Amino acid sequence: MKERLTIAMDGPAGSGKSTIAQRLAETLDYLYLNSGSMYRAMTLLALREGGDPANVSALIQLAKNCRIDFSNNGKTTLLNGEDVSDALRTPEIDRAIADIAKIPDIRREMVRQQRRIGENGGIIVEGRDVTTVVFPEADLKFYISASVEERAKRRFTEQQAKDIETTLERVEQEIRERDQMDESREHSPLQTAEDAIVVDTTSMTINQAVEFVLNRVEES
Repeated sequence: MKERLTIAMDGPAGSGKSTIAQRLAETLDYLYLNSGSMYRAMTLLALREGGDPANVSALIQLAKNCRIDFSNNGKTTLLNGEDVSDALRTPEIDRAIADIAKIPDIRREMVRQQRRIGENGGIIVEGRDVTTVVFPEADLKFYISASVEERAKRRFTEQQAKDIETTLERVEQEIRERDQMDESREHSPLQTAEDAIVVDTTSMTINQAVEFVLNRVEES
C-alpha cells in the first residue's frame, strides 16, 4: 500500500459508510471527512438564519461565507469555529437537508471546501458524490450499500438512543424519500462510480465491513 492515499466512499443514508470510514481513518491514522456533515452543518446554518429554500441566492451567500472544518479525527464538525456535532442529526435537519443539498451552487461551495480539506491526501472522504464529483481521481473508491429495511432499522435505533420520538415506519419512509431525491438530483446525483468497489453491508457486522474494506486498502 502506498502512502497518503485519497480514499473516497459513497453510499445512501444508513448504509454504514460513516462508521466504516471513521474506523478506517482511525486504523490508518488518516483524516476523516464526512461530506454529509458538511451539508448538515450548512442546513443547520440555514435553519438558524431562517433560510427559505425558495430564496436560493440568500442560501448561496450563506454557503460562500461559512467555513466548515473537522477535528478529533472527523468526530467533531466545526461551523465557523463552533462545535455543532450534536446538533446535526435531528429530524428537522433530516427533513430540510435535501432541499439545501440539491442547490447546485451550494454543492459547488461544499465541493470547494472538501477539496481544500483533502488537498494533501492521507484522507478518507465519505458522502454521496465524492467518488464521482469531488475526488474522481481518488486512489480507491468504495460504494457502501444496504437494503432500505436494514438502513431504516439502523437509523431508528440511532434516533431512539437520542430519545428522538419517531417510528420505524416513518424513518423508513424518510429514507426512501431521501434516496429518491439523492438519486434523481440533477446536479451530482448519488450513483456508483464505474471503478468503485461495491460493499453490501446488509448482512455484515460493522467489524466485518471494516475488515473487508481495510483488506482492499492494504492490497492496493
